[in-house]
Amino acid sequence: MLFNFLTLPSPATLGTNALQLLLSFVLSVFIVNIYQWTQTKVPQKSFTDTLIILCMLIAVVMVIIGDNIARAFSLVGALSIIRFRTAIQDPRDIGFVCYALVVGMAVGTNNLSIAILSTFLIGIIILGIYHWHQRSGNNNGFSLGFCLPPDANAETVYRAAFDAHLIYERLLEKRIKKSQVVELSFLIKLANPQEWLAFFDELSRIEGITEVRMDKE
Repeated sequence: MLFNFLTLPSPATLGTNALQLLLSFVLSVFIVNIYQWTQTKVPQKSFTDTLIILCMLIAVVMVIIGDNIARAFSLVGALSIIRFRTAIQDPRDIGFVCYALVVGMAVGTNNLSIAILSTFLIGIIILGIYHWHQRSGNNNGFSLGFCLPPDANAETVYRAAFDAHLIYERLLEKRIKKSQVVELSFLIKLANPQEWLAFFDELSRIEGITEVRMDKE
């Protein structure tokens, strides 16, 4: 057993594994670029770095597993103890996580042609969808969130600003934070998208409203 442990794999095997790891890195960088090009919000560096790391790690995991079922169950048990404290809020981000994982799996199982083809083809499709939304989508949709004091009548203070600027509103979520303030999340559409800053400022100046945030849909 000790002899087997100390025996190094052949140079050909090491070269193949190194190429798999390098390919997973190159493809993951392409995935990150697609994510950054099509992201309407400012991308978080921690998330884009995670996509690269995940793609490479999954490739390594698949190389380790190979055709060994016992290794597969052992790795599943080991990875199941990992817990993440940061939840992914945007379903689109979950799609990119799966994108990176699947490409890493393809590289790790030595399906290189599938890995390369799927990476570029899916990336091109995502770019096409993004440009289609940019051309045909409505530019007046925003997600809006703010906090109010825990007062039964507090929710009426923003009504004047809503009536003056919005043509559509839908309450997505209402929850009470630990500080006992009420947090509201809306999907809204402005009558004039160019006046989003004026609406934001007007809402921020209302007494009792705090933590106003507004993102383009």
